[in-house]
Amino acid sequence: MNPLPLPEGITARLIPGVNGLTTHLLAAGDPQAPPLLLLHGFPELAYSWRHVMLPLAAAGYRVV
Repeated sequence: MNPLPLPEGITARLIPGVNGLTTHLLAAGDPQAPPLLLLHGFPELAYSWRHVMLPLAAAGYRVV
């Protein structure tokens, strides 16, 4: 399956070994900025947050 197109400035990565699972993570903003964690519930996807991640990163947060 091809990855979904993400806006420039949002990165995607996989983190293996989280309680035996591989977790998919999207991130935007300065890694040194205060973190802001966005969570989704079923049946949503992290992709649902793509429209708010960059404005929050521009406001000074590391959005995950």
